[in-house]
Amino acid sequence: MLDTAFGFSLLVSCIITAVVYVITREKSRSEKEQQDKLHDTIILFIITFIVVLFGKIALSETPKATTVVRMNDMKGGQCPF
Repeated sequence: MLDTAFGFSLLVSCIITAVVYVITREKSRSEKEQQDKLHDTIILFIITFIVVLFGKIALSETPKATTVVRMNDMKGGQCPF
């Protein structure tokens, strides 16, 4: 899960969002303030997910997929058929 960009960004986003939620929580809030807090938490999750995903893809050291085309031995520059 950590070797893919999607899994890594999902895990990191969940951890960051959970930490921020735990640090900023309060017991006595109105219904409107709780809904605003929920929306802010969802927006934070989406933004961190996108940033970490693109960061992981950009900084990835795995080589890009390449296609190797093997040419048959051609005699005299003519097509083989």
